[in-house]
Amino acid sequence: MEEACQTGADWEWWILFTDNYVRFCVQAKKLSTYDNYKKLAYINKYGLQINKFLEDSKRANAISLYAFYSPAINYKMCNNQLSNQNDGVFLAGGQQIHNTFILGYPLKITANDILKLCRPFSCFACCPLITTNSSGLQHYLKQYFQLEMTSGSPKSNNFRGLHDELPQYLLSFMDKVQVGVPEWWENEFKFEISDFNALLVYDFRQQSSDEQDIRF
Repeated sequence: MEEACQTGADWEWWILFTDNYVRFCVQAKKLSTYDNYKKLAYINKYGLQINKFLEDSKRANAISLYAFYSPAINYKMCNNQLSNQNDGVFLAGGQQIHNTFILGYPLKITANDILKLCRPFSCFACCPLITTNSSGLQHYLKQYFQLEMTSGSPKSNNFRGLHDELPQYLLSFMDKVQVGVPEWWENEFKFEISDFNALLVYDFRQQSSDEQDIRF
């Protein structure tokens, strides 16, 4: 799965509601105390990693997000938000990062520059909008990740990442994960999962949400 680190997302996230499902491609980065330009403008044999990441996300009809690991302090969005000391992970839209820091050609990118575009990861667990239904999630994403919502698929009603059906590899994963994903699973779906290194599912179809997580 080393190739996926270079060409696709580090994570694929799914949020499941009763009527439909939302897909995310997530690239993880650890923020440096000093300059972060090289991390965001990283180049491999495919060109700029961020360009490949955005292209892969659009092709998959997925919302592109960056997950930045940082011990930032004094970051609070609302009264429901826990202290950021319990976070350490902050989310920003991939397209917004590209437009701001790649097209903007800054001489130096500090952690504070990036965090100004971010929202705490814990919002996905505590925000009432997200845990209600996909329409609430759509409102949340449009409010905080507007650039990511332009759809490449006419079937998604201008809401990128919205799906009416789950792919087979995800159905199989959810069926097996409670008792342990078998060794053959990764090989069986190697082509479908080749663009990411880990899979995470938030299932809000029940009264209490279940988080299912696998790394491979």
